[in-house]
Amino acid sequence: MSRFFTAIALATCLFWLLLNAPVSAGEKDVVEYRHVETLLRRHCYRCHNDSKQEGGLNLTRRQAVFGQADSLESIVVPGKPKASLLIARVSDHDYGDIMPLDAAALKPQQIQTLSDWIATGATWPESAEPAIHWAYQPVSHPNVPAIGSSGNAIDAFIQQKLTKANLQPSSQLPPALWLRRVSLALTGLPPTLEELDQFENDSSAEARERAVDRLLSSPRFGERWAVPWLDLARYADSNGFQADQLRDSWAFRDWVIKSMNADQPFDQFVIEQLAGDMLPEATVEQKIATGFHRTVTCNVEAGVHPEQNRVNQVFDRVNTTGTAFLGTTLECAQCHDHKYDPIDQEDYYRLFACFNNTPLEVKNTAGVTWDFYGPAMDLPLPAEKERTRRQLQRQIAAIEQERDELKQKQLAGYQSWLDSLAAAPEESLWQPLIPEHVSTEGQEQIRVLDDGSVLLTGPVPDKAFYTALLPLPAGTITAIKLETLTHDELPGRGPGRGDPVRNNFVLHDVQATQRFGNEPDQPVPFLRAFADFSQSRWDVSGLIDNDPKSGWAIAPQFSQDHWAVLVLSQPLQSNGSTSLQVTLDQHFGSGRNIGRFRLSAFLGSPEQLELPEEIRQLVQMKDRNKKQEDELREFYLSQDSGLARLDKRIRQLEKQLKAVQPDTTLVMIEMDEPRETHILERGEYLHPAEPVEPGLPKIFGDPDALDPPNRLGLARWIASEQNPLLARVTVNRWWTELFGQGLVKTLEDFGTQGEPPTHPELLDWLAAELMENGWSRKQLLKTIVLSNVFGQSAAATPELLKRDPANELFARGPRFRMKAEMVRDNALAISGLLSDKMHGPPVMPYQPEGLWRSIGRNQPKWKMETDEDRFRRGIYIIWKRDAPYPSLMNFDAPDRTACVAQRPRTNTPLQALTLLNDPAFGEMSLGLAVRMLQADGSSDEARLREGFRLCTSREPVERELQVLRRLLTQERQLVASQPELIKQRMSLKQPGFPLNWDNDRELAIWFAIANALLNLDETMTQG
Repeated sequence: MSRFFTAIALATCLFWLLLNAPVSAGEKDVVEYRHVETLLRRHCYRCHNDSKQEGGLNLTRRQAVFGQADSLESIVVPGKPKASLLIARVSDHDYGDIMPLDAAALKPQQIQTLSDWIATGATWPESAEPAIHWAYQPVSHPNVPAIGSSGNAIDAFIQQKLTKANLQPSSQLPPALWLRRVSLALTGLPPTLEELDQFENDSSAEARERAVDRLLSSPRFGERWAVPWLDLARYADSNGFQADQLRDSWAFRDWVIKSMNADQPFDQFVIEQLAGDMLPEATVEQKIATGFHRTVTCNVEAGVHPEQNRVNQVFDRVNTTGTAFLGTTLECAQCHDHKYDPIDQEDYYRLFACFNNTPLEVKNTAGVTWDFYGPAMDLPLPAEKERTRRQLQRQIAAIEQERDELKQKQLAGYQSWLDSLAAAPEESLWQPLIPEHVSTEGQEQIRVLDDGSVLLTGPVPDKAFYTALLPLPAGTITAIKLETLTHDELPGRGPGRGDPVRNNFVLHDVQATQRFGNEPDQPVPFLRAFADFSQSRWDVSGLIDNDPKSGWAIAPQFSQDHWAVLVLSQPLQSNGSTSLQVTLDQHFGSGRNIGRFRLSAFLGSPEQLELPEEIRQLVQMKDRNKKQEDELREFYLSQDSGLARLDKRIRQLEKQLKAVQPDTTLVMIEMDEPRETHILERGEYLHPAEPVEPGLPKIFGDPDALDPPNRLGLARWIASEQNPLLARVTVNRWWTELFGQGLVKTLEDFGTQGEPPTHPELLDWLAAELMENGWSRKQLLKTIVLSNVFGQSAAATPELLKRDPANELFARGPRFRMKAEMVRDNALAISGLLSDKMHGPPVMPYQPEGLWRSIGRNQPKWKMETDEDRFRRGIYIIWKRDAPYPSLMNFDAPDRTACVAQRPRTNTPLQALTLLNDPAFGEMSLGLAVRMLQADGSSDEARLREGFRLCTSREPVERELQVLRRLLTQERQLVASQPELIKQRMSLKQPGFPLNWDNDRELAIWFAIANALLNLDETMTQG
């Protein structure tokens, strides 16, 4: 046998010897069944359960596990891992393929857990029989353990587990650090120095409770606790997908904040979000609440079928309802029966039917293009704005009535107008003006061609000024036409002379004067100008605006004839013996001069000048249908100056009305006629199968128990005590917010594939307390934060790290990095920049330019706030799904395209770079530097202590002060040697920075100290 295989054989023998070595109680801790059950459930139950027993093996039943397999071998023999078939099948190739067959093999530590469990007796409590999964059983109200420990009921449940594990709770935090922990937990903001001083000086037994009551009553409470709920609601200010256009739903965000601040009973909080629009006599606020399910993404990309988009939105609503309110992975039953939880496809589509009666949220705007539109609801206006709005509406209505009366009067002349147009086509009214004399200021050669046009050749001057004297025909002249024409003798055929390739011209000004022989000349002013084409930023209107910097040009339409019409302010009367002198000013330079031009006069009514081609064709038609006749009539009315004046006034009032228009918010609306809902084969909307009615999953009782059988009935059941999941799921999320991990670690999954609760009795006690105390969020949070377990030190002793590395027993206090919004809010508060302004449309603080240009279509421009809005809390920052605010993303904020029950918590270099280099945090560092410079005492020592305490809520120890003193000395030397750093650091101030310090050198030095303090791990940690 080779040396390699000998080694393998020896290792295998050693492994089995170790597995079956006698284990005394003192050598190895007894492995609890819940750890084993977690492994079996995740890796084995899908093939070995009550309904599916591969190899005749059922691992969900105690009797079966301690029995024999089809091979007559014992599955589990307590105390003897080697004799247990379970261990052999997951570790020994001699018994066949390693289990599980459909997934990766168990890890060595997982096999060791199974072996240790068997070796220590294979305990399997009777209560562990999985007849009904624990989360689907009714919530009980367990008795509080009588263990004689100090603290409240929560401490008793925690102590019970600690005692069993032979562990002791950690010591309590010092008062200042406890106040910081509870302040961050309840409001997301650190305590002020004044609050710290007051609390540290209060030695009464009620000090903590008073502090908690103050924090719970703060309006900052709702802003902090709304953030995780908005993650669940997938709240955002845009549609998502490639287009990702903005939409208004911020009123829902404000509703959540207000509801939490008011401590709205949680059951009502749930009902109003799911079906507030369906409540009897629903209020505006209850309708706003339904924005919870209107925050779903909406795909308006070309080619997406609107029905497919709608069905996907309903899928999202069902799945989000499962995650947010039931802690259940309903989406697994969208295409087939759930593989692990007792929910089949019929159950899923019964829930789907509850949400299937809302209208399409998109409308067809062109071809295959569909745009998002709602449905939306107007928000109430303040009384004064509402009065202004109604007054404007009355004024508009009065003018519209006046317009209707004038319209009827003007229609009396419609037929005469039509007859005149038909009798005198436009072409017959233009008369060419043959020049009597043409002059320039240069050496050009001038020729008048047979068609009356003027051709200029020879030397090309840098600039040109043409003057033409033109006899006028008899009649009433209302406009002059200037044609710029091509010719073979011009460079590139013209019409410009300066360049054979880019043969453009720039005509700055046109002046006209009527000449009467010996009588004084009369200026001829122009009213307006229009042309066949104008170059960008060189519109033809520049010919008559008296601005020497404007003018008419025609790039890139070179080598083509063009024309411009100049309408006279007043008709010009000619008896046939007068002349018109016209001057063309071309002072742009580079030879951008006209090479050939012709002038004509228009004898007719001005309305005929701009007659569109389609109108001209309609005029000449003998048989017009009603639509064509209506089009002609509307065009005729549009030419009337009186109607135009009224229309202009209406537009002005409508502009004012728009300024006081109410904001809108997205809401749920139920259709009058409900859709028929079918089970969809494989979840495909094109393959409907059996019809279903709204109802509950069978695991929760009678599927037809909803009253009424619609979205409102579902909402009421979800928020009732008959639902075993809502209270459990909810208190577990709140516990996670406070401790960094839940009693059930899988917040989104309370099903059989989720983690079991570490403290099931405590979980049920909290759930029962919530329901029995009016579903009060604040009351339960107060109970938790006043417990000793919440107030423990987070310091981890070597023993605790060994015995309970994940802190599942809560023998020490919580310590974890703040969420993205809190990182920002905390720094703003410390810097003194934080605005306490609440509610309203989302804001745009600093972000790098151009981020929105690369995504979506018709993207708005990011306009950085220049007032206090730049320093508002993170919850108010605009949330664009395809481009969320960068610093929030760097700290693990989701894009909110889907419901998120728990954010990941990472530690990356990008986070450090954000805090050190993001100009937004640079401003915060400047703010903290100003606060330190303004500290009482004005000594370096006092300033360093002030800054440290602002960031950490405690006094620095001497070693920390030494580090800060050394950094301060180094920065003074650095700034002295590199004075350009002063300007560089001061440039971080954005427009509207509210704090001032008159010594930029000192501020630049202390900026570095502030930047370091804001980057402390302790500053951004809840602990």
